[in-house]
Amino acid sequence: MIQGNETFDLQFGDNIIRVEQIQIPGQTFFRIIFPNQVPELRILRALDINKEKFWTSVPEGRQELAEQIGPLIEKYYRSKIK
Repeated sequence: MIQGNETFDLQFGDNIIRVEQIQIPGQTFFRIIFPNQVPELRILRALDINKEKFWTSVPEGRQELAEQIGPLIEKYYRSKIK
């Protein structure tokens, strides 16, 4: 069951990407929509075996993009707290 969504835009390189937060019980995903018709990306924060957080794509395979966009999402949410 989806609890609530938020949609916002972020600057990514020379483009503006659309980010949709998707919350399901126990997990928050982010759906990234690119303006140039690149297939959308879904990412989330996960824990590695050392309990350290990292960004990953779902399904796996677009890790580099997840690691580039994840920190932008974090920065967006930190800016809202101030």
